[in-house]
Amino acid sequence: MKTSEFEQAIAYDPSTSYWLKEQLDVTKQRDPVDALNDAEALVTALKARLTLLTEASSP
Repeated sequence: MKTSEFEQAIAYDPSTSYWLKEQLDVTKQRDPVDALNDAEALVTALKARLTLLTEASSP
């Protein structure tokens, strides 16, 4: 499977987390639509978690 220039840049960037690099590699074996749907669901869940934490820490 070909890798986009952006994906290569992420993979070679020393500031990229090992977790993200691993996930990019793992998702090469998956259907891209399924992987994208999962990633979007994760983003939604993490945004909701951040909102809850932010609201909990506000006076």
